[in-house]
Amino acid sequence: MTASASSPYLSLLLADGRLPTGAHTQSAGVEPALRHGMRVDDVPAYLRVRLATVTEVEAAAAVVAGRVWTHGTLEPARGPQTIAALAEVDAAWRVRTLSDALREASDLLGRSYLRTAAAVWDLVPLATAPGPWCRAVVLGVVAAEAGLDAEQTARLVAYDDVQTVVSAALKLEPFDPSRGVRWAAGAAVAVEALVGRVAEARTTADVPAHSAPLVEEWGQRHRTSERRLFRA
Repeated sequence: MTASASSPYLSLLLADGRLPTGAHTQSAGVEPALRHGMRVDDVPAYLRVRLATVTEVEAAAAVVAGRVWTHGTLEPARGPQTIAALAEVDAAWRVRTLSDALREASDLLGRSYLRTAAAVWDLVPLATAPGPWCRAVVLGVVAAEAGLDAEQTARLVAYDDVQTVVSAALKLEPFDPSRGVRWAAGAAVAVEALVGRVAEARTTADVPAHSAPLVEEWGQRHRTSERRLFRA
């Protein structure tokens, strides 16, 4: 499938939480956060923190990866130069993500997303290259293949994080689903602010180095905890 005027429609497809991308196995850190004292009422604040830190790093990396993939059309079959450039983006994301538990979770999501997207687009150069690939790189490549621009790509990453947090919270601490809708709608301002900050990212130097130490610590502890519903 080639990029076309259907890109807005495809952006909705890629943001659909029902896709078998593996996101249903992840809670975006909500499960360990709740287990370590965060209250359900704190979810909106948790969303804002993620959007300003770890999600912004991921969104910027995805935007850069998308630009690398688009530029790769100048290289026959998107060969070694494109793959090497994507590997640099992947490495830039990893060096900004200290928790190996979160890196492993991202790799799992990246593999699943790549496998799912390959049913629609020709992603053989990435799928056959040595991995693993973090979720940010895979999302950026898939978004570019679907014809999404930088703003749409960043918004996709941010929205996916929002819906993962809200849906995980609903599973873990059941509440009136309308509250979750309100939280997701309320995150719109923070999402658009993130989009504005990362949409011009063009190189790995433009990927911010924000961190959320408590989120990463919770992720590390969660990996060895028992009776988990989510992997991370």
